[in-house]
Amino acid sequence: MEISSPIKQPSPFLKIVFGLILVFGLVSFSPLSFSGFDVSSILGPQSAFAEEGEEDFGGEEAGSGEEADAGEEDDFGGEGDDFGGEDEEDGEEEGEEGEGEEEAEEDDKSYLTDIGPAANHELKPFTFPGIGNRKAVWLAAQYHILFASFILGCPMFVVIMEVMGARRTQGVRKSIILSNVFLGVLIGVTLGIIGEIIIGIHHGVLYGMWACAFGALIVSFLNYFHRIMDIRVSSAVGGVVGALFAVAVTPGAMEHVYLPGYVSALIIGAVGGMLSNIIMFAKADFKFERLAHEITKVIGICYSFTALTGGLFVLVMVVAYKGFMSYLVDSFPVLFMIVYPTLFILETIVMYIYVYSWDPLNRANKKGRHIVFGVLLNVLGLTLLCALDGPATFMQTPPTPLNELPNIGEWNRLTTSTWMPLNYHRLVGNGTFGGYLVGIIAAYMFLWSSNKEEKEYYDWVGYMGNIIGVGIMIPLPAMGYIFVREIYQYDATIGMYIMSDRESMFMLVQGLLVGTMFSASNIYMWVSMKRIEGAERFFPAMKFGFILIVISATIWFTPRRFFATMMPEPGMDSNMVLPDNLAFLALMVSKNTAAFALVTITLVNYIFYTIATRTGKIHWGKINPLGIYVLIFMGFADIWLLSWMGTIRELSRMNWHIYKVFKDVTPDKFTPSLADAGMFVTMIVWGFFIMMTAIIWLGIKYPKMQKQKETEAAAQAAPQMAE
Repeated sequence: MEISSPIKQPSPFLKIVFGLILVFGLVSFSPLSFSGFDVSSILGPQSAFAEEGEEDFGGEEAGSGEEADAGEEDDFGGEGDDFGGEDEEDGEEEGEEGEGEEEAEEDDKSYLTDIGPAANHELKPFTFPGIGNRKAVWLAAQYHILFASFILGCPMFVVIMEVMGARRTQGVRKSIILSNVFLGVLIGVTLGIIGEIIIGIHHGVLYGMWACAFGALIVSFLNYFHRIMDIRVSSAVGGVVGALFAVAVTPGAMEHVYLPGYVSALIIGAVGGMLSNIIMFAKADFKFERLAHEITKVIGICYSFTALTGGLFVLVMVVAYKGFMSYLVDSFPVLFMIVYPTLFILETIVMYIYVYSWDPLNRANKKGRHIVFGVLLNVLGLTLLCALDGPATFMQTPPTPLNELPNIGEWNRLTTSTWMPLNYHRLVGNGTFGGYLVGIIAAYMFLWSSNKEEKEYYDWVGYMGNIIGVGIMIPLPAMGYIFVREIYQYDATIGMYIMSDRESMFMLVQGLLVGTMFSASNIYMWVSMKRIEGAERFFPAMKFGFILIVISATIWFTPRRFFATMMPEPGMDSNMVLPDNLAFLALMVSKNTAAFALVTITLVNYIFYTIATRTGKIHWGKINPLGIYVLIFMGFADIWLLSWMGTIRELSRMNWHIYKVFKDVTPDKFTPSLADAGMFVTMIVWGFFIMMTAIIWLGIKYPKMQKQKETEAAAQAAPQMAE
C-alpha cells in the first residue's frame, strides 16, 4: 500500500472531538456502565434507553451490546430464571418491583442535591412559638412599614424646610429649580387626583403632574438670575406654559378636545408657577434650617431600624411561608434580584451622605449641593415605594385572565389595576404620617425643655407639624376612594368583603379613627388660635363647624348593622340593625356627604388658622397644654390608623396569599376577630411609639444635654482673673 508523504497532521479541534468520542465509547461500553455506576450523573441523560419491560441489569445480551426486542418474554435472558425456584407469582412481583426501581432511577434527582446526611433530611414546617406564623409576619411587616413610612414621608417636606431656611446664593437658586419641580410633581399629582374624582377629569393625574411640574420649572428658570416676575405674573406664566405642556404630553389630549382637562391643567400650572415664585424669593429663616436638620437626625436613626425590620420581615417570611416566597420571587426576579437591591443601596448611600454632609457642606458654603442630595433621596425613596407596591397589589388584584398569568411579563404583573392608586394613597398617607410625627417630636421637646427660647421654638415646630399633617390629610380620603373604586371594579367580592362582610367592623374602627383625627386637628387649631391676637373674630364660625364635624364623624362610622357578616350567623343578635327610619345613615350618599363635610370644614378652619397667623401677633410658647397633648394624641392615632389600614388591606385577600392564584392552606388562613386584631395592632403601635420616643431622645434631646454639660464644664474650667 502506498503511503503518501508527508502526512498532514489533523487540527487540534479534530483531536479534541476524536478524544471525546473515544472516551464516551470506552465509558459507555465498559463493565462500569452495568455495575451500578451511574454514567448519566457525569455525562447527562443517555441517548439510548431500555425498551419497555427491560431491566437495567439485563444479562449477557445487554452486556454484549445487542438490542433487546420489545416482545421478549424473559427479561433476564438465556437460560431460565437467574434467581432459581421462584414461582410465576413471585416473578410477577419481582417484575413490578423492578419497574418501580426503574421509575425511581429515572426520576432520581439526587445529583442536583447534596449527597450525604442532608440527602435524607425531610423539611418540616416551623411554627413561631406563642404567636404563630401569621402574627410573627404581621409583627415584622408592621414595624417595617411604620419605620419606612416615616423615612419616606418626612424627607418630602424636610427638603422644602431646608430650602426655606437657606440663604439665596447662586448655588441655592440652582438647586431650588430642581426642588420646585419635585414639589410641583407632588402637588400636581394630588390636585389631579382630586379633579379626576370630584369632577371626573379624564387623565386628571397626568394633566396635573405635567402642568404643575412644567409651570414650576419655567417660572423657576426665568426667575433664576433676577426676580423678573411677581407672584401674579408667575401664576399666569406657569398656568399657560404648564397647560400647553400638559396638553402636548397627555395621551389623546390633542385628538380629543377635553375642556375640563385643559382648564384643570391651566389652574394647576398656575399653582406651580405661584409656589415656585414664593419659594425662590422667600426670606431665609434659620428656624426652618434647624427644623429640617433636627428631623434629619431622627430620620438617620430610623433608617437603620427600617433596614433591620425589613431584614427581619424577609427572614420570618422565608421561614414561615417558604413556598409562597419562592413563587413570589420567581414571579418578580428582576425586581427582587436587581431593581430592589440597587435602589436600596443607592438610597442608603444618598441617605447617609445627606445626613452626615449637612454641617460640612454648610461650612463650605455649598448648601445647594446638599439640597440636590435631598431631592435625589426623595426620588430614590419614592421609586422604591412604587417598586414594592407592585408585589403588594399583585397579591391583592393579580392581572386577569388568571390562566394567562404564567405567560405575561414581569412588568405586566407589576402594573396591576390597583398599583398606581396604592402609590397615590401611600404617597399622601406617608406625608401625613411624617407631619404628625413631627408634631410628636415638637410636643416631646416642648415638654422636655425648660428655657423660654426652646419652648417658643418647639411650639412653632408643633404648629408646622400640624400644618403639614392636616394640609396633606385633607386630600387623603380622595386617594382612598380611588383605591377602593379600583378594587370594586376588579372584583366586587373583595369590596363587599371589606365594606359589608367580615371586615365591616374593621372599617367601622377605621371610620372612628379618621373622624377622631379630623376632630383632634380642629381642636388643636382652636387651642392654638387662642394665643393669636385678633383671632377671636373666627371663633363663632369655628364653634358652629365643630358641631358639624361631630355630626359628620358620627354619620361616617355609623354602620347598617352591628354584626360582622352580611347575614347573622349563630350566636349573633339579628336585632342589631339600624331602624328603618335611620337606615339612610348607612348609605354611601350619606357617607360621602359626611366625608365631604369633614374635609370642607377642616379646610375652612385651616384657612382661618392661616389668616390668623399671618395677620395677628402670635405668642409662641404660651400655647394651652391641651394643644401639646393633642399633638401627641394625633401622632399616636395616625400610627394606629396606618397599622389598621394595612391590616384591612392584607386581610381582604381572605384565604389567599395571592387572590385566586396561590391558596393559603396554613392553620392561620382565617380572618381574626375584631378584638384579637385590635389588641395585636395596639401592641404593635405601643411598641413603635415607645421606640420612637427613645429615638427622639437619642437623636435630639441627648446631644443637647451633652452640649450643655460641655459648655458648663468649659465655663467652669476657664481661667479666673486674679484679685
